[in-house]
Amino acid sequence: MRAFPPEARVLTGPLLAGGAVELLDYDAVPGLPEAGGAPGSMLLLHGFGGDKGQLRPIGDALCPPGESAVYPSLRAHGASHRPDWGYSVLDFAADVHRFGDILPDELHLVGYSYGGLVAAVSAVTWAASRVRSVVVVDQSFDAHPDLHVADEWAEGSLLRWTYDFGHLPDLLQRLGIPLLVLAAADSTNILPDERERLSQRDSALFRLEFIEGSHADCHRNTGEITSALRAFYEDHFPAAHKEAEPS
Repeated sequence: MRAFPPEARVLTGPLLAGGAVELLDYDAVPGLPEAGGAPGSMLLLHGFGGDKGQLRPIGDALCPPGESAVYPSLRAHGASHRPDWGYSVLDFAADVHRFGDILPDELHLVGYSYGGLVAAVSAVTWAASRVRSVVVVDQSFDAHPDLHVADEWAEGSLLRWTYDFGHLPDLLQRLGIPLLVLAAADSTNILPDERERLSQRDSALFRLEFIEGSHADCHRNTGEITSALRAFYEDHFPAAHKEAEPS
């Protein structure tokens, strides 16, 4: 893995660039002088129908100077490639891995909606040597086949609702990766029975909190989301938080 110097302003091309594999379109943005709260570099993944700009306000507020926030457009979104098939969460996570050689060596992942599921799968496959924390914004880990509606996403929407990913919080815990789940108060994406099970998890590495809004608009609640993330990061990475405090 190539080191990513904090002072770098632009990511160089991935090792796969120029090959037969199409890579995701992404932006890599240096932390702003007035930003802070995250313990290091961030990878922020949007939801279905969004693009690389969807979570930009969150990264702009949290990514500290000397680190980078990376925003990909997932496949079939923005300017990224649009294959005819391959829309399982594993396909989305594999796309992220394909440009992983140019990402910072340690990452804090944030994903909204389906991007949260992609973030969790990416963290499990990269493991704690690479991913330091995961934040999932209003995304269920349960299977809900009754919620599947045939639409233009076809394979993606079918696989999204048909398979149970309830094991992911357990795997993240075993890897020692802290997980924060933010559930939108007016959303039905995380149903009451799953909320109850998540709230009963007895682990210092897991936290469930509620934010205002519906599933469709909760990601715009930048102030509440960044406040929850700052508290989460401070609890799990106190040394990094102290280093970021002004002298």
